[in-house]
Amino acid sequence: MLSNPDSVMSSSLANDDLDFLLQRCVGEILKSEDPLAFQQWFHRYAEVIAPNFFVPFSGNSEALRSFKPMFARYIWNRTALPGNHFRPQPLPKPERNAPCPCGSGRKYKQCCLRMENDADLIPNLSLLPYVLDAMTAKQRIHLPYDYLSPEELEHVARQWMKTGRAQDAAKLLEGLFKDMGKLDDRSEMAFDCLLDCYDELGNPLKKKKLLERGSSAPNKHLRAAAMQRRCCILADRHDYAEAWTLFQDLQRLVPNDPSLSHLEIIILLNQGEKQRAAERAKFWAARLSRDPDFSHGPLIEFLRGVAQGEVSDVMSSLARSFDSDSQGLLALIEHLPAAECHYTLQPMDDSAGPLMPDKKLLSLIAQWQAQSEFSESMADDIEWLQRNPLAFNCFEIMDDWLATLEDDRISHGFEEVLLLPVLRHAESLLRMILDRHQVGTLKLEWGWLENRPALTLLERLAGMLRLAHKTDEAVRVAEWMVLTLNPHDNQGMRDLLLHDYLRLGRIKEALRLAALYPEDMAALQYGTVLALFMDGQHDAATDALKTARKCYPEVAKMLLADKPKQPKLTPGLVSMGGKDEAWYYRLAHFDLWHSCGRLDWLRLQSPSHRRVQP
Repeated sequence: MLSNPDSVMSSSLANDDLDFLLQRCVGEILKSEDPLAFQQWFHRYAEVIAPNFFVPFSGNSEALRSFKPMFARYIWNRTALPGNHFRPQPLPKPERNAPCPCGSGRKYKQCCLRMENDADLIPNLSLLPYVLDAMTAKQRIHLPYDYLSPEELEHVARQWMKTGRAQDAAKLLEGLFKDMGKLDDRSEMAFDCLLDCYDELGNPLKKKKLLERGSSAPNKHLRAAAMQRRCCILADRHDYAEAWTLFQDLQRLVPNDPSLSHLEIIILLNQGEKQRAAERAKFWAARLSRDPDFSHGPLIEFLRGVAQGEVSDVMSSLARSFDSDSQGLLALIEHLPAAECHYTLQPMDDSAGPLMPDKKLLSLIAQWQAQSEFSESMADDIEWLQRNPLAFNCFEIMDDWLATLEDDRISHGFEEVLLLPVLRHAESLLRMILDRHQVGTLKLEWGWLENRPALTLLERLAGMLRLAHKTDEAVRVAEWMVLTLNPHDNQGMRDLLLHDYLRLGRIKEALRLAALYPEDMAALQYGTVLALFMDGQHDAATDALKTARKCYPEVAKMLLADKPKQPKLTPGLVSMGGKDEAWYYRLAHFDLWHSCGRLDWLRLQSPSHRRVQP
């Protein structure tokens, strides 16, 4: 017998020959579904098909003679047979006193019975992928899903997704979910997998329909899976009120589901409620630690990391656990190159002039544009950027690349580890270039087309910092843009800066900023009203409100509405004085009006309220 069967099996199973051997074995089994014919075939051809797999048995013919019939039976016993409703028909072990199947002439108990004990060292391989691969696409449409294991189907689908076969994976699982009424808890992971397939295939309509069907499934665990996914979508859209309402429904449906802990923490982190997230994480970690039935090690580790305030580390860890694109993106960002100056400037009067890339950057920009024409995925861009680290010293390339990583590619809550480092790098690069040319106090106007990529990156940085609830940093970047680089504020940063001043209690600075832009648009006018009131200038605030309401009445109406309806929105366009402008203002700044208690005052100042006063 083998002196160390564990080491033999681990080295053998790791060999590429095993995959080919299993493929050929399954193909042979499906020809006749005859166990005797397969065992004879295996005895005759296995070593020829996979010689490397059997190398560990070299020089030990007795061990090989014992292993081959045992492994052949192992393969047969795990093969789903179409003639048996895709279920295996396991062969029993030989009787103890029966002739040993290895052909030694001895009784089984005196020969290979000991080898059977070593069979436990072989992993429980799923051979369903080989069975399904041996079938045509049309044959797979008619699979008897009532007899197939949903867990094993999910395992096959995940394997196919990893090898670029998301379309095949989706078609495989779609058959499982034709009738939700037949499914139980075992289908939950397959449900999540099919949703992931639709994400990878870029098919939001099918995803939406599956979520709708899942939300009304008879099985409560499938309903919960659909509700959890919908909850994440709402949080990604910043619709936190509806997300929390749905979360409460989930608590009532599956109150003891450990995954609720993860969902609650993620929503809180997305909102920027890090302190509350830490408190809830501490509670959940203690609760799950007392669960006598299950071990929740990785989940508890995640919760303890949040409870200890290690949010960035936790989010990085989560990103690594996601798909290969997110892992590649994180690896790329963790190794950003040092900032280098490859731009020239031509200062004139109070302007730094246009940012002109040197020859190296011009050549690299041309290469990036050429590869972008053929890029089919995030992975293609990541691979190119890894080969061309100079791209991270080029505003044009960074701006163009980040434009492809919008909200549908990066989940909210992960900006801090996946996007902010690149945007902060862009800011450092610009400051270094301006200092190198000694123009740090001059303007860098939007009017120069060459400056727009750098200014757009700064705008993205300020917005991302605000999204991550890093208001101090957002103000620092916006101040630099509005007060120094581009005082004409072609990018519309001034009203956001004013309201952020108010959030930080910097009221005098908000009023000074407002004074630079008199008779401005709706957002700045209403922000000025709020700043005057917070400064105690109630009469001036009342007068400013009259002017703002006269020019932009829809904003006041939208702020005071209990449940305002979203008006028709046109991406990239806002109608001055329109309901869409008012809707955007409410989305951005309602929290400030509400938190400082100025809505009641606004309501008292409304013309309709004054008319009914005695």
